[in-house]
Amino acid sequence: MQFGIKHRVLLLAMVPTITVSVLLVAYFVNIRLYDAVFVCLCGLIVSVLLAYKMGRGLTHSILEIGEAVTQIREGALNTRIPVSSCPELKMLGSGINSMAEALENAHKELQHKIDQATFSLRRTLETIEVQNIELEISRKTAENANKIKSEFLADMSHEIRTPLNGVLGFINLLQKTELNQTQQDYMCTIQKSANNLLSILNDILDFSKMEAGKLRIEYSVMDIRECIDETLNLLFPHAQEKNIALIPLVYADVPKHVLGDALRIKQVVTNLVSNAIKFTEHGSVIVRVMLENESFSQTTIRIHVTDTGIGLSPEDKKVLFHAFNQTKTGAAHKLGGTGLGLVICKKLVEQMGGTIGVESELQKGSTFWFTFRVEAALKVQPPLALVSPSFVSHLDFSKLPITVLAVDDNADNLKLIRILLEEMGIRVTTADSGKDAIAAVHHQNFHLILMDIRMPNMNGVETTQAIRNLETKYQREPTPIIALTAHALASEKKSFFENGINDCLSKPIGETELKNILQKWIHTQANAHTIDWELGIKLAGGRMELAKEFFEKLIAILPAEKQKINNDYEKRHWKALRDHVHKLHGACCYCGVPKLRHCVQKLETAVASRVLDIIKPRLDAFNLALDTLLTEAKNIY
Repeated sequence: MQFGIKHRVLLLAMVPTITVSVLLVAYFVNIRLYDAVFVCLCGLIVSVLLAYKMGRGLTHSILEIGEAVTQIREGALNTRIPVSSCPELKMLGSGINSMAEALENAHKELQHKIDQATFSLRRTLETIEVQNIELEISRKTAENANKIKSEFLADMSHEIRTPLNGVLGFINLLQKTELNQTQQDYMCTIQKSANNLLSILNDILDFSKMEAGKLRIEYSVMDIRECIDETLNLLFPHAQEKNIALIPLVYADVPKHVLGDALRIKQVVTNLVSNAIKFTEHGSVIVRVMLENESFSQTTIRIHVTDTGIGLSPEDKKVLFHAFNQTKTGAAHKLGGTGLGLVICKKLVEQMGGTIGVESELQKGSTFWFTFRVEAALKVQPPLALVSPSFVSHLDFSKLPITVLAVDDNADNLKLIRILLEEMGIRVTTADSGKDAIAAVHHQNFHLILMDIRMPNMNGVETTQAIRNLETKYQREPTPIIALTAHALASEKKSFFENGINDCLSKPIGETELKNILQKWIHTQANAHTIDWELGIKLAGGRMELAKEFFEKLIAILPAEKQKINNDYEKRHWKALRDHVHKLHGACCYCGVPKLRHCVQKLETAVASRVLDIIKPRLDAFNLALDTLLTEAKNIY
């Protein structure tokens, strides 16, 4: 028979009751006291023994249950409670055992699912890792391919432009000789073909650079009216041949001087106007330049090119701005082209923060339009020509001997440059390698050096660095060095400037380009500008805001640097003086402050000698240039 908890408690409660009843009975029936006490003691002993036995069993069962619950709570879900003789505890134990079993089964199922999910996740991670490795390999392969592509394009550009430079140059020279009409016609045809080849080459290179993300907008101070006039002046003969009126209209509210990329704006206008002339048989081509909107720092310009030509069909307009697509309209299709011109225009315009579009109907002419953003020019004077415009054409060079070193590994190019310069009355020394150029500079000072960039053994940049080291060693004035290159990227030009090259001249090189370089750089050190924003923007990679930041940081440190340099000189602390001058020279190299940079460079060379008679006048010139720069900076800000 099983006793439950309530039965056991009832039994224990009855023992003292029976004992009391015995005592009462003994009292009333006159049982001796000794016997009554004995009976009570026996009853108490029996009660204690029963209570102990019952309580021990009950406590043991409860402790077992408590311990089992604790184990289950700590995660031992396989724990089970022994079956108790007590019905209530048996029921409780069975319930806890059932709960533990259910929890264990749920845990096993959950663990199984977790194992499956972990396995799947591990497989997924392995797949992703493999994909990442493949993507990384693909990325590196693409980068290498782009690098090889860029190098190939640069090499191809150089290799094609080098002979093309000779062809165009000698055509121009030959046209100056006495030719009969037939020969003159032949020469004009050859010249047009060569120029067309150059145009196609430029389109392909520009498109490739855009695809590689290498084409950059370079901001400099420009005159919009002058930019449009120069572009249309080059296209006017073509329009005149077809008896087409080429009319520029620049509205009065268009600002005169802004910060923009004149070269790229000219490129877009040239393409649109050339197409307009090409597809127009009679009538006119009108170029309208308008101000679209203007804010404190930015201005949006809108240009329309309207012709009276053959127009475009809706189908033509759909493919107009896609690469290698030409219009299918009869006459237009016959005129040919690479199909890249308008694509390049679209990308250039977008890089300048604008848009491009067309409005046209067949036989009713077309209006191509585009917008672009420019920045407001700062309150400074767009540097003037360093030499009078009449410098090349009117000065007697026999009285003013100008010496130029021309360096190029291509004999035809070297010959062409020599002839063009000698026709201007300039004395020319030629070198066909970097080694010969260094030897020439070692024995003679030059007013200007024209340096080909791509040469075997020692390239133009390495040769320039060697020449700059030679000038420092012999304390010579730095000679302006002009890079001769074919379509250099903005990043390449920045590298040129950082390595001592002063300017770039793109091939093919003509008489006009050489004249402009001479006007800009001859005697440049004696006539250097205090502030040259165009140079500063070039040094900042074409970014106006960065050029401003570099300039403002330089202006902020100049008073303190001036004090340090002069204190070092007074105390004859040569090492500290050289360190401070060198540090300032580095800061000037990233700003458009050619006069101060020139003076700091001369001072650094003088400090190396530690000769007071050399240092003092250069220190005085440095102080004057610095004070002048600070004064002009105050006027700007």
